[in-house]
Amino acid sequence: MNLFQIEVYKTFSRWRTYIAFGFLALIVILTEVVMKLSAREILERMMRSMQKDFLIFGNVLNGWFITAFIMNSLHLHIPFLITLVAGDIVSSEATSGTVRLLLVRPPSRSAVITAKYLATLFYTAAVVIFLGIMCIMLGLILFGSGDLIMNYATQFRIVFIPETEIPLRMFLAFTAAIWSMAVVASIAFLFSTLAENSIGPIIGTMAVVIVFFVIGNFPFDFFRALTPYLFTTHMNIWQRFLDTPIPWRQIMVSAAILALHCIVLFAIALIVYRRKDIKS
Repeated sequence: MNLFQIEVYKTFSRWRTYIAFGFLALIVILTEVVMKLSAREILERMMRSMQKDFLIFGNVLNGWFITAFIMNSLHLHIPFLITLVAGDIVSSEATSGTVRLLLVRPPSRSAVITAKYLATLFYTAAVVIFLGIMCIMLGLILFGSGDLIMNYATQFRIVFIPETEIPLRMFLAFTAAIWSMAVVASIAFLFSTLAENSIGPIIGTMAVVIVFFVIGNFPFDFFRALTPYLFTTHMNIWQRFLDTPIPWRQIMVSAAILALHCIVLFAIALIVYRRKDIKS
């Protein structure tokens, strides 16, 4: 096995790796079962606001709508699940005392840290893909398929997406979600190279995410000038694939800013790891 495969094996051999999958499975199942039992009440609330101006028919409360609803509800919780592994992947070596053995072996430090980073991104993608499969499969089983109708109340508009377009849109949306979660994973990964236990990176990463979210919502000119460059501003990039028409230019800008964050964070982590003192 190469270094990347070894790191993936080590990652998925730890019990904490499966906390995210278990949590997401539990939340998705509970949410969709409760929504199925409360389907009539939910439909009445949805129709109450939309039928005043639109004639709506068909299966509105379908699996695609449920998937979008859950994604909107969990976009602040998924980062925490990502940090559970990303914040531990490097620091765990120091905790277990294997860092010395790891760094004196033939593979270079750059190769080791790159393999760990790629394993972190692999785990991040696995979590998001698992969420997507759970939401869509269970949603379609319980609620069936149909057109996607979303009411953006804060923007005073309703988005309609034909059923034939939804699978591709969902694929792009979850791909974009992986892209945005990669930044959170990169932050936790950087903190993991700086710490010797996993608690610090987890707390530090969530603190950064929360602080950036707060800064991005401050109604002051100084913070508004910074907002376009904060990664938290672009973490909802996946939602834009469920808009009509798809704002490709905004998506490309957001994707570029998120990618720049990942590159810079990994570069710093690489420098830190290459200079890491293994004598202590």
